[in-house]
Amino acid sequence: MRLRLAIVAMSLMFGSAYTLSSESEAKSLEPSVDVGSDLLNKMTHSHRELNYRAIVSYQVGDQLSSYRITHTVRDGKEFESLESLDGSHQDLVYHGHDVTCVHPGPQLIRLFGGEEEQGFYRYYDIDVKGAARVAGRDAITLMIRPRDVYRLGYKLSLDKETGLLLRSDIVNQQGKVLERFQYVMLNLDISADEAVVEDAKEVQHRAAKSGDKAALATSRTWRPNWIPAGFTLAQSENNDEAGMTYTDGLAVMSVFVEPLIPLENGGSSAIVEGGMRRGASVSYTVAFPEHGSFATVVGEVPMLTAKQVAKSLSWAAQ
Repeated sequence: MRLRLAIVAMSLMFGSAYTLSSESEAKSLEPSVDVGSDLLNKMTHSHRELNYRAIVSYQVGDQLSSYRITHTVRDGKEFESLESLDGSHQDLVYHGHDVTCVHPGPQLIRLFGGEEEQGFYRYYDIDVKGAARVAGRDAITLMIRPRDVYRLGYKLSLDKETGLLLRSDIVNQQGKVLERFQYVMLNLDISADEAVVEDAKEVQHRAAKSGDKAALATSRTWRPNWIPAGFTLAQSENNDEAGMTYTDGLAVMSVFVEPLIPLENGGSSAIVEGGMRRGASVSYTVAFPEHGSFATVVGEVPMLTAKQVAKSLSWAAQ
């Protein structure tokens, strides 16, 4: 899941083709909410509508991995293979996803356009930082800075010709890069009939059923009493009785509740409260022995956010 999230800048983020009409138009780009909003909106779907093969690098802390991606669109459906180029060999095939399917992240970004006091744009400042060069292609860089302490920041480089996300740096409040995804080679001249990897594991998208969210909200006995403003409950296969997933358009955060393991002496297993970090991803666990459960919050958010959400959980009276 973590790699897939990085490749699309969060399975919630980026993908129609975006073309600047002329070099003079590119030079005329001025930093503004409108320009940044337009670029971000187009970025949310370009990666899903293009045919391409690419080599990408993915860095978490001091660990660096590389992959080959082949992505095609046939009859309105996405087909994508992901091949590991180092370490233990692993191939994935992702196919059958309708390109018209709208995910909650892109939906939040597109819904409010560039209105500063609405939705996604109320919680992030977006600046156009100008020209860049990534994977031998001209790019435009966006700086996305959170307006509060409950989110991380992003530095995104978009292909000038297509709007494809070529590089993504996720940074903390101090500007330190926690995680980086970057194209090192991109070939857009491939056929939609490109073959996928043989003998690879198949990964399929499961769409949520209408009405699931309301039904689960009624049946679930627990809920977080605090979620950062701007985060919306995402309706997906992850929102079962054990978990809830939230997004603000960029950041994704999930809350899971599991039962404590009973012991032979009649007690239950001890859970030590605390958090862990790997790159931009954190987890924070809190025990609720009075309810025979423990909660874990995971996501690409600051540790402060995960901790406050986990400790805010409450249970309905039985």
